[in-house]
Amino acid sequence: MIKNLTPRLPEMGGIRTGTKGEEVVSGDGKKWRLPKRLSHYLITTPERDEKGTLILDTDLMESLKHSDKAIVDADGNLTGIPIRLLYNDISLNFPTRYACYTGNKCVCSGDGEKAKTRDGREVKCPCKQLEPTYEGKDKCRANGRLTCIIDGALMFGGCYVLRTTSINTVKQILGSLLLYHTATSGMLSFIPFLLVLKPMTTTIPTTGQLTTVYISSILYNGSPLELKKEALSIAKEHSQLLVEMKQVEASARQLIKYEVESEQEQADIQQEFYPDAIEVPAEQKPEPELDKEPEPPAEQEPEQEPEDVKPETTDPEKPAEQKPDEGPPVLITKNQKRQIVSLKKKNKISNPEVWAKLLEPFEVKTANNLTEKQAAEFIEVLDENPPF
Repeated sequence: MIKNLTPRLPEMGGIRTGTKGEEVVSGDGKKWRLPKRLSHYLITTPERDEKGTLILDTDLMESLKHSDKAIVDADGNLTGIPIRLLYNDISLNFPTRYACYTGNKCVCSGDGEKAKTRDGREVKCPCKQLEPTYEGKDKCRANGRLTCIIDGALMFGGCYVLRTTSINTVKQILGSLLLYHTATSGMLSFIPFLLVLKPMTTTIPTTGQLTTVYISSILYNGSPLELKKEALSIAKEHSQLLVEMKQVEASARQLIKYEVESEQEQADIQQEFYPDAIEVPAEQKPEPELDKEPEPPAEQEPEQEPEDVKPETTDPEKPAEQKPDEGPPVLITKNQKRQIVSLKKKNKISNPEVWAKLLEPFEVKTANNLTEKQAAEFIEVLDENPPF
């Protein structure tokens, strides 16, 4: 055998809480599909269709829906998947990091103390790009990668992967695994768990509005005593396996240490979790899809605003002329900007030409240059659901 070659566990498919939504076309003809958040799980194969989209594993999903182990909602969608973990070490089952993606590439990743950039430099972590107020397209996020086996999959020998950039999901999965690790005296591998997607109500700090987000967590279907008994039963049944587990986990650590994401994996992660990092002209940049749920206030990333209603960083375009007796013009307020963002999304206005047509009567090129009075009138126009 080849010496010092790190083995790789084959990835049988992915567990996803998002999919590709509507197609967006920029002014220079570039096309891409914005991510769309789901309230249920999809299981995909490693194969792709002619458009490059991962193909759904419909056979496995249908099999799980008809089993007594999965959880299915009223619409027939999977919200709970029976899984088993591969290792006793939490960091092997669910490695986490901070990562920044731009232009389909991971340009920096760190552990909260130190980070390494794509060009090999070591920098302090975290940095300003992780701060809630940071608005650049090279935003840093928490990343988690859950590796598991799905109970009910017809083939054994590979794993399924759930990737997430939700700080809430990362915290809940880590918290669950720490609890089970303590309750079973360190035993996690091959215990039957449930990967569950549940709604959670949270407040958007920038607006104070309540919103519903969907968080993944790992549950055990039973009492703490039953969990401990199950762990002991598995330990007795696989005593020889447990003796060798330290060697297995040592090999897994080597795998994670040297594992490098392929270009396709990096592109997939960037497109699903970092839509703002797509390199398009600023004036043609589409409004970001709210694919990520808001985080707790201390770590919350503020709702992003479209390019044409961001706070000014350079000299603004001169507002429309006002009569002398009206005094100096008062520019659009932050609250009005938020209302315009909300109405733009509500009316699904993504075509720049349509947006420019709506602004024509106010004699400005961007909504950012409206006066307070004009902004109030513009909000009334948008609130009337204009035909497009």
